[in-house]
Amino acid sequence: MSKKERLLLIATAAATLLLRALADFRYRFDSDEQQHLHVAWSWTAGLLPYRDVFDNHAPLFHLLTAPILALFGERSDILLWMRLPMLALFGVVVWGTYVVGKRLYDERVALWAAVLLALFPPFFLKSLEFRTDNLWTAFWMVAVVVLTGGALNAKRMFLVGLLLGCAFATSVKTAMLVGTLFVAAFITYVFVLRRQAKLPPLHWFAIGFAIVPAAMAILFAANGAWDDLVYCAFTFNGNLVKTRDHLWVGRAIFPFTSAALMYAAWRFRENAHPWRYFFAVATGVFTVVLAGFWILISPRDFLALMPLFAIFAAALATKARNVVATLATIVVVMIGALWYYADRFENNTDWHVTMMDQALRLTHPGELLMDVKGETIYRHRPSFYAYENVSRAQIAKGLIADTVPEDMVRKPTYVAQADGPMWPPRARAFLSANFLNMGRLRAAGQWIKDDGSFTIAIPGEYVIVVDRGEARGTLDGSPYSGSRVLTAGAHRFVGERGAAVMWAPAFRRGHSPFHLRDLDF
Repeated sequence: MSKKERLLLIATAAATLLLRALADFRYRFDSDEQQHLHVAWSWTAGLLPYRDVFDNHAPLFHLLTAPILALFGERSDILLWMRLPMLALFGVVVWGTYVVGKRLYDERVALWAAVLLALFPPFFLKSLEFRTDNLWTAFWMVAVVVLTGGALNAKRMFLVGLLLGCAFATSVKTAMLVGTLFVAAFITYVFVLRRQAKLPPLHWFAIGFAIVPAAMAILFAANGAWDDLVYCAFTFNGNLVKTRDHLWVGRAIFPFTSAALMYAAWRFRENAHPWRYFFAVATGVFTVVLAGFWILISPRDFLALMPLFAIFAAALATKARNVVATLATIVVVMIGALWYYADRFENNTDWHVTMMDQALRLTHPGELLMDVKGETIYRHRPSFYAYENVSRAQIAKGLIADTVPEDMVRKPTYVAQADGPMWPPRARAFLSANFLNMGRLRAAGQWIKDDGSFTIAIPGEYVIVVDRGEARGTLDGSPYSGSRVLTAGAHRFVGERGAAVMWAPAFRRGHSPFHLRDLDF
């Protein structure tokens, strides 16, 4: 490595660390982060995911991060703190990339692979977020490190199986990764090794792989939640197929992409480095299968392959005619893309922190709060489903029902998240008609009409308020003298005009539709 290349490497690594430190505290929170953290909180609250709290992911990530969450207690900036464990997982993946890159090529390629991966915008941004994919990728990369570390004896195969079993208990996408490994191994065995290599002890891999998923299954079965686990993690996700009409396109092109992959594998079989060949084929197999059969494809689905992409890209770049110019161009392009996709590193975390400030003031522990996916983290939701894209698509097809109005009445819930397009139609209409804006959240209530009429959807304690405080007048024929328990149905207030009826505890806790809270960052 020349002096110029070494300086470029050091400068790129330093810039990457600086940008990551900046992004950790400023890059916007994804709604998936809040949903994952809500599920982790449910463990600390004595709730059982799948049975008591909806989750359509595998359980290990939330189970492992719950004790960390418990250490911090209820705080509005909790997502900033829970991004710190993701930094450790980021380090594991970058380390694994370096180790594997050095084994497949040399130290020069390994160093550039690690740095380019760390700077690659999809990996950079997704690895910041509190999400299952980061633990999944870390288990995968450690498994690859173990796999390439020596002879494939019983001990090594058991450990690889154990790590991938942990990955499966973190994300069911691991099943596709394992299938990819076996297909790639078969192609490598037939095309490159010429049937001369001895088959590794696969039964030890199977034993190791089964341990953690079996432990998770026993845990949920023992607590009467086995059927809930199967439905949420498998049946619910599988039902998404019924909501997509374009899947035939991927199925139709699969035979052609598979044939192209097999031709390339045959074409480049001669004098191939076995491990390089194996991982190149594995990368191709995973991509072809994902494009052909995966329902929702996003950058995070490729997180496990990004380290391999980085290794192959670094190997190619270091063979360029002008290595420094080539690498410098790649670095500049990635920093520019990162600047764009990270919204110029502006602080876009404040909106969630201010919402959490209001959630912790407007509700007390044990009180229910209706949000879309678990965005308010520390409060149990009256409705079971998290209303993400998958749920809303199934509601639209009639596979599941939007029961938010009934749920909020059956389990009296007086606080809800603000309006937005993520709400299912019935839920949105009910909340718009029966809740008042408090700033970042809403509280049960209505603006009183000019004729004094209003309705109560959720029975409970309410107050009549105007701009200066509580109103004066007559409520349902008797003098209004303070908060009153109101039944569901029609009511009438005769008195000051422009008044609103609202959930009394929200008013006592300092909130009013006349003086919205937390609107300024």
